[in-house]
Amino acid sequence: MERRVVIGVGNEYRRDDGFGPRVVAELAERRRHDPRLAGVDLRVSDGEPARMLEAWTGADVAVVVDVARGGPPGEWTELALPRTAEPATSGHGFGLGATVALAHELDRLPRRLVALVAYGVEFGFGTGLSDVVAAAVSPVAERVCELGAPS
Repeated sequence: MERRVVIGVGNEYRRDDGFGPRVVAELAERRRHDPRLAGVDLRVSDGEPARMLEAWTGADVAVVVDVARGGPPGEWTELALPRTAEPATSGHGFGLGATVALAHELDRLPRRLVALVAYGVEFGFGTGLSDVVAAAVSPVAERVCELGAPS
């Protein structure tokens, strides 16, 4: 059986930075009735590289859900890593691209790594996503379900 993991990166107390954890929360709700999520390991991370590597090491499929600055607010993109560079500035000190490079050097990349990145606009203190980012939660969760389905 394939090991599949979804990692929602972010901080729910920094507005749109809570996007990754919010997608993971929606996936946890969906898991009760969606067989595509059976056996998928759902995790939330602050993006710290050692914890990210630990979460995805040994996975056949790892999906990282995060938010970034620099793109059209509320839109999201899918990146197959590590062949693709990080598209925008992450809200975390050590970006996903640097974590992927470190994992490559340490031979700790999953067999398939995909990032689903939404573009946020509000990163100040507080809870709750901006309306445009909140609207991306369900479509990104659905894409996670598609990616996480056993092959």
